[in-house]
Amino acid sequence: MNELWWVFIIEGLVITILGSVLHFTYEWTGQNKFVAYFAAVNESTWEHIKLALSSIFFCTLFDVWFLGSNPNYWFAKSISFLVPIVVIPVLFYGYRAILKVKSCLPIDITIFCIGAFASSGVLALLLAAEPLGEGGETTSMIVMVVVLVFYLLLTKFPAHNFLFKDPVTGKYGIEASKKRKASRRSSKTRK
Repeated sequence: MNELWWVFIIEGLVITILGSVLHFTYEWTGQNKFVAYFAAVNESTWEHIKLALSSIFFCTLFDVWFLGSNPNYWFAKSISFLVPIVVIPVLFYGYRAILKVKSCLPIDITIFCIGAFASSGVLALLLAAEPLGEGGETTSMIVMVVVLVFYLLLTKFPAHNFLFKDPVTGKYGIEASKKRKASRRSSKTRK
């Protein structure tokens, strides 16, 4: 693990910083439909998970050149994609249930950072592990393709459950951002 400590730190920081920027990118681009596939379109839990996944995908475009020869690379990368899918909702809904609060921005930001560094930590640990063999690589590729397909589809066709519901508008997916934009426009015309 000693030689891979930098993976944990650099990838964790990149996921955190890029995810933070992507939180606002959809609005900054005037709600660009292409940007909607990798930036947050509303305030739902899923959209925050998507920020982490987008950032991990971005890291993959670069770290594959430095780490791709590691026999565990694809396995480690596929598990690193799964980590924020589990960590973010468990911590988010867990603290809300325990503290009996709706949401607390500093805690929410901390949870995103924990998800980012948990993902990069798992990546670094699995890269340092004994090689898993080809069966793990094939399974990993399947996991990554499934995650990527759902990642792309769930923005356009969100499930109608608590993970995808925007707490601000009560809507799902891109519809939630349209409703928020329309309400901002109508409040500006009233002034």
